[in-house]
Amino acid sequence: MRRRQFISGLAGLGLVGAAGRALAGDPMVTELRQDGLVGRLYAAPDARRRPAVLMLGGSGGGFPYEDAARAMAAAGHPVLALAYFRGWQGQADPALTGLPAMLKDIPLEYFFRALTWMKARREVNPRKIALMGESRGGELVLQLAALRPDIAGVVAFVPSHLRWGAVGGQGDSWTLAGRALPYARDAWKPGQASVDGFIQTLDHGNPAMLAAAAIPVEKIRGRVLLFSTRADKIWPSTRMAEAVMQRLRRGVRDHYAFEDASHLLMGPGPGMTAWGEGAYRIEFGGSPEGTRMARDAAWARSVEFMDRL
Repeated sequence: MRRRQFISGLAGLGLVGAAGRALAGDPMVTELRQDGLVGRLYAAPDARRRPAVLMLGGSGGGFPYEDAARAMAAAGHPVLALAYFRGWQGQADPALTGLPAMLKDIPLEYFFRALTWMKARREVNPRKIALMGESRGGELVLQLAALRPDIAGVVAFVPSHLRWGAVGGQGDSWTLAGRALPYARDAWKPGQASVDGFIQTLDHGNPAMLAAAAIPVEKIRGRVLLFSTRADKIWPSTRMAEAVMQRLRRGVRDHYAFEDASHLLMGPGPGMTAWGEGAYRIEFGGSPEGTRMARDAAWARSVEFMDRL
């Protein structure tokens, strides 16, 4: 496993709390262990047929950020926070033992089953389900929405317009009907900043490879909301989000690019801008102040997006 992938997996550890804390006013948490699915549904006790979110994390694996899931549920929108591989964040969690170890060969049918489960819940309006994800999860939600015309909206934080290869190993990330979906591989080398490897592929990669790896976002029927940061040190999220916008042809679509924010944008409140020390330090970009302002602004827009869905 390359060093930047290892540390990226650690990045969310300080942002994820224990499930099911019994705090006054907290949403109720329902554990999902059915049909191979591993997730947590966050919803107010009186929620009925509300616009809802399927929330997906990024390359760290495990469950998506609990603080983000709770905040959205507290705003009135049930959230299914779905784990889809263990990764570094979830490797010690016994709830995740049946999931793949890394982001590799993940069947998109897994997420289709999660959507079917959500639609049967009384808390959820089956016609108003949105997908929300960050980083590789932002890539994933765009891919899923391009395949599912029943998705009402997409909120993608620091997304990609391309499918990228497996994290922690060679090969594909996503499969459909048992077949690997084409992907691009970043050109990162030891001693290089993470973002530079992606830029090199975008600038100099084989055109046929890049074309095959493109997510057909023009097929998305729901509303689309994108957030990126020009200070991103992991991958060029603003450049890739702009590529998504250029390809979109229909519907309501917005892109907000922040100037001084971390790659870790999903959720309200402070966000991590760096992790580790010395040779094991990784920069996510932005300043603490800029990141806090961007995260709060993006989250307010995300809640408004769900309110209007």
